Amino acid sequence: MGRLSIMMLVCLLAGLSGGQAKGEGNEIQITELTHEDLADTKVENNGILMTKTTAATQSCESLIYSVLEELGALSERFAATVKALEETNKKLEATEMKLYALNSTVTELSQGKPRVAFSAALPIDGNIGPVNVLYSLVYSHVLSNSGGHYSQYTGYFTAPVQGVYYFTYSSLCWGGGEECGGSLYKNGHRVVSWYGHSPNHPTSGSNSAILQLQVGDKINVRLWPNMRISDNVNKYSSFSGFLLFPV
Repeated sequence: MGRLSIMMLVCLLAGLSGGQAKGEGNEIQITELTHEDLADTKVENNGILMTKTTAATQSCESLIYSVLEELGALSERFAATVKALEETNKKLEATEMKLYALNSTVTELSQGKPRVAFSAALPIDGNIGPVNVLYSLVYSHVLSNSGGHYSQYTGYFTAPVQGVYYFTYSSLCWGGGEECGGSLYKNGHRVVSWYGHSPNHPTSGSNSAILQLQVGDKINVRLWPNMRISDNVNKYSSFSGFLLFPV
């Protein structure tokens, strides 16, 4: 707008200059002029006036075109800036959502309320075992896994925070003469166990424990050597746990 105002002022001054040119060189004299002299003077003055007026008009048009070009360029840059700001706002909104989720997690941990719980069942319809080694059971049919700290691929639960946890497991063994038994393990050490044996009838067993764990401690269930465990679509054999409170 400042450039446009200057351009208008220049055009105005050019018009005034043209008007002044019409009266240039007029001195107060009393001179007798003939009709021919008056006609020649009029033509000469009109020619000067028209020449200066045309030059001023061309100069103004040139300034107007220049200002319009600059305005067009400014408009394009403004549109590009607005688009860039819109993209930046979208990124900021996405970042804000991520920060909100992270802050919620940090708040839960700082307030002692991390969400840690899982429950899973064996995926078989039949028996596992007997085998002649200590066999780690993998409960791959996951029912829930809040926090994602139980692995359906290894059968291990890994403690995410230091705290007191509750674990329980149940087992079924179809009758047939084989023995059934196993234990809950913490970092490879036996904690609590179950055992069952009946030649004619199915047996079931369960056990549970409350354990204080450090970050990274691992819990799983293992089948004893030469023992077996059974299940079917009813999901009798399961493994569950959750955080009671952090310490």
